[in-house]
Amino acid sequence: MNNSAKLMILAIMLLMAIQSAAVTSTELYNDGTRAFNNARWQEAEEVLTRFIDTWPDHLLRPQALYYKAIASTRNVTGRINSSLASSAEQWKSELAQLKNDLPGKDLSELQVAIDIANRHNEQPSWQALSDLKPVTLKHYLQRGWHPDSAAEPMTALSWSNDWLKKHTSTLDPDLESRIQLIRARAFWQLLLSPLSLNANSDILKAWGCWPVHNQLEKSLNRGFSTGSAEIKRHIALLGYHFDFFRERGVTGTSSATSKSRWYSYLSERGINLQEAWCPR
Repeated sequence: MNNSAKLMILAIMLLMAIQSAAVTSTELYNDGTRAFNNARWQEAEEVLTRFIDTWPDHLLRPQALYYKAIASTRNVTGRINSSLASSAEQWKSELAQLKNDLPGKDLSELQVAIDIANRHNEQPSWQALSDLKPVTLKHYLQRGWHPDSAAEPMTALSWSNDWLKKHTSTLDPDLESRIQLIRARAFWQLLLSPLSLNANSDILKAWGCWPVHNQLEKSLNRGFSTGSAEIKRHIALLGYHFDFFRERGVTGTSSATSKSRWYSYLSERGINLQEAWCPR
């Protein structure tokens, strides 16, 4: 057998091997729909995209596009995680460079942003914030990385009491206002929950958080006096509802707007009354 014949045979064998190893359109489509049916959204999106790109005129293309589009919408969490992970890596690199280029520069905000990005899927906890220094805590609170104080008001008050006892020096005004807003929302939730308020009254008295309506007013005033425009707006809306229900009760029939300093502040800066819902 001459060399030409040998080369021809080898070429045919190679072609047959490639064809046998190649994934058919049906196999690829089935792989994609199987991933979809098993809720592996990212895999389904990638496989079906490959199917659509490889066989744009295939009869199953509309079905593949449907499953691919739905998988893409259900893969939002994966996209967010991927984007945040990528950003966190970039920020870490920039942080390392800045530490070298700007020694002594306060880089705590960048460090907090990296930490939050890496912990995106974690639920914030008060415990995680307990030992933070003021400058670091401020950045976490500014980004809203803390539990909902209205969901667990006693835990929120316990945390704030303990943290404030450890940090008795004058706080940054923005940090002070954010802590007071957390406390105000916790006190407000307790006032809206008379059964829980009564059950926790001994604890609240031991903490020096009694009577609760006085503590709420104190937190509102302190938070408003030191807060930014954003915080003042939140506090004013809560303060208005506190004054309204204190004056008229829940079943008051008057539709007239209660004229309080909180309402004056809100109206001067513009507020959509149809969406001025009572804070939780």
